Amino acid sequence: MVHKIHTIEHHKIISDFRLLSGLTVSIEDCASLTKEFQKYGVEDYYISDYQGNSYLTRYVDYFIDSIPCWKYKKHYLIPLIFRDMPDTQKMFRDTYRWEAFFILLDWYLEYNPEKVLVQCSKKNMKLEVIDTSFLIFRLWEICDGAAFPIANLNNLSEFEKWNQVFHLIDTGKSFKRTKEFDATKVEDLTQLEAVITIIKLKYQALLQRQGYQV
Repeated sequence: MVHKIHTIEHHKIISDFRLLSGLTVSIEDCASLTKEFQKYGVEDYYISDYQGNSYLTRYVDYFIDSIPCWKYKKHYLIPLIFRDMPDTQKMFRDTYRWEAFFILLDWYLEYNPEKVLVQCSKKNMKLEVIDTSFLIFRLWEICDGAAFPIANLNNLSEFEKWNQVFHLIDTGKSFKRTKEFDATKVEDLTQLEAVITIIKLKYQALLQRQGYQV
């Protein structure tokens, strides 16, 4: 990243008449990241609000006011509102994670968009709102939970057996992954391809920090 990004508390989240807090970034950092991430499809930034439910509040309806957002590929709004969790801090500490975020987002938008689009009852823009917190959770599953074991698998058959136990591949329409990985389905294979690409980014970044040329 161009400079170190610091998360700040955001206290304008209302759910069931309770005031909740999350993490966000400053307007200045949002603008800086917009320029940095234009190569991934980020086009502009806005201050926006919306009402809906998402992984941010574990799918309890909420209203969020005055949150920095990115406009993404003409049709989407990515709110920079995060759960106060260690995986959020890693997004701004590990430089590869935002590239991985956009790889994962693009896969979901093509093959399973309902998983990452916030069901909004109110919003002040016509753009579809992305569930940022869910994607960061999925990155944590991939980068922090699955990267090492997958890196030690030798073939697709070994992966299928491993996935039967750990259910990394996000299959089916519900939040619970009830279906097995199916190597004959393009959506399962392309998701695995995205996962492997993200894991490669993780280990390339690790090697670079250790001084290796990659």
